[in-house]
Amino acid sequence: MTTIELKPESINIKSGLSATASVKTNFSGHHMLSAAHFARQSAIIEKNCKDGITDELRDKHRAYVTGAIIVSVASLEATITEVFISARDKDNIFKDFDHTIPNVLEELLDFVEWSSKILQKYQFVLTAANKEAFDRGKSPYQEVDDLIQLRNALVHYKPEWDTDLKNHKKIEDRLEKRWLKARINLNPFAHENNAFFPKKCLGHGCAEWSVKSTIEFIEDFYRRMGFPPKWNEKRLSKLKTE
Repeated sequence: MTTIELKPESINIKSGLSATASVKTNFSGHHMLSAAHFARQSAIIEKNCKDGITDELRDKHRAYVTGAIIVSVASLEATITEVFISARDKDNIFKDFDHTIPNVLEELLDFVEWSSKILQKYQFVLTAANKEAFDRGKSPYQEVDDLIQLRNALVHYKPEWDTDLKNHKKIEDRLEKRWLKARINLNPFAHENNAFFPKKCLGHGCAEWSVKSTIEFIEDFYRRMGFPPKWNEKRLSKLKTE
């Protein structure tokens, strides 16, 4: 099997003696490009609307921010699924590993496809490969764990009265102090008396945090596994968030 690198992702081409070829395209990088694009678009709106915003642009702004959150998590999930698929297909990424490791991962592919616990999949791969797992109480694990919870709150959104917040307050408690410490900007179009979630938090600062946290986590995972870097400098330059 030979690997041909394209932009922004690599594909694997498997060919035999016949004139046909099998092509496998990874999509995690495309998700990440989309998330970065959404983040940049939200930044443009915030920059250009300092003196006020129309309802149309407000809707676009929120769409870009929520898009960045959702697609960043899609990249997280696609990345780890691609690792399991690579193990099954004995791709070059596993060429320096003991053969038992990709075999174990291949055996569990069906289970992984049914599991919704994204970070557990990353931890399992590291453990199966005899690599150091993430510390769940430290960066970058905590950031992407928060990101996944935020994505879940949006995808499975449940409206709440602003005078009786429950699930929304959990998101606020989880993110607000950490964001203040990291100086992550809130949505400039939210009113002072708006709830943190879903209004104050959904600004460019959140979109940027989603993209950067995802990239940092995936890069750390690749380093731990001993894989070649997922993104070189040229690819990273396409993942700017403003």
